[in-house]
Amino acid sequence: MDQVIEAFSTGAGILWKALWALIFGYTISAGIQVLIKRDRMAKTLGERGVRQTGLASVFGFISSSCSFAALAATRSVLVKGAHPINSVAFLIASTNLVIELGIVLWVLLGWRFFVANILLGLLMITYAYAITHLWFPARLADQAREHAEQQQAAEQADEETSAEELGWREKLSSLAGWRAIANAFYMEWKMAYKEILFGFTVAGFISVFVPDRFWSALFLRSGEGAPSALVVLENALIAPLVAFFTFIGSMGNVPLAALLWSKGAALGGVMAFLGADLVAATVVYLHAKYYGWRYAVYLSGLLYVCMVAAGLTVHVLFSVLGLTPTARPALSEQVHFGIDYTFWLNIIFLVVAAALLTLHFRISKGEPQHQHGGERRLAEQT
Repeated sequence: MDQVIEAFSTGAGILWKALWALIFGYTISAGIQVLIKRDRMAKTLGERGVRQTGLASVFGFISSSCSFAALAATRSVLVKGAHPINSVAFLIASTNLVIELGIVLWVLLGWRFFVANILLGLLMITYAYAITHLWFPARLADQAREHAEQQQAAEQADEETSAEELGWREKLSSLAGWRAIANAFYMEWKMAYKEILFGFTVAGFISVFVPDRFWSALFLRSGEGAPSALVVLENALIAPLVAFFTFIGSMGNVPLAALLWSKGAALGGVMAFLGADLVAATVVYLHAKYYGWRYAVYLSGLLYVCMVAAGLTVHVLFSVLGLTPTARPALSEQVHFGIDYTFWLNIIFLVVAAALLTLHFRISKGEPQHQHGGERRLAEQT
């Protein structure tokens, strides 16, 4: 029983440390979604090219959200006419270049992991573009688009918000604009809170109940008779497979990534794991539902190769530049409840969250609403 209590306490302590960063990140994400106009986006992504893929990455960053919401948005980007590689870039950016994920990484593991994660996302997009340039099953992609069109047509159409036609200044100075931000903030949390709670809880239980010998057997380590290059390669190959069985999205992967780092996994393995929310079992299943199994297998294989290659590249670059982190604090060492900067930051951002949620629920009870959320994402509003 003591171990169960310790596990819950560890998970709760890590969540407490990251809480203000989560609220801050989701607030910025909601503001970006509402304030930046997104008209006619997919029409600019219909052709393959460096510029179009770059734009898709920017649009993905703007729409940053949990993995499952990003899947629906990516499907709509493809259905509305975007080239498949641009939809892949959109998907990677909207899950791996998210603001809130980077901030939480910084809080839990330091600024080097923040930088490494940005580099990881950009490299994954670059590798995806290069690989699909060498070989891309165009006919299979066309079949996937048709499948996605049929699936989306069978679902209820989403509606735009009343603030969508306003400029960003008008949005910031109007009730409709702040209502839209509050709604987006609420929907972000509604979509992600389960995976966040599950991810932090699982991290706490794994840190307490899974012995170190399991991690030693799963991940090779330098200094144990294996060449360092082989260690990094094995870690990067295995880490995404671990993510496949966790069923957790991008935000829930952060505490697990911190756990892997504390247990001795190489930087390349940890980074590959952070990109592996896109090959979790639930994500693969949704891809199959949206596009059919053949394209889902192709897309998952492409993403797996990209995340492994990107993780290895980040590892090598950080090693060459002398930026590889050295401290590996255990999760239990990060648990600390006290009157410190974390406490005050949490209080401040809990007030912000309360204000936004109050606006959302007060308006929702007073008059009909059209909200962003789930598939009400950037792509559906074009």
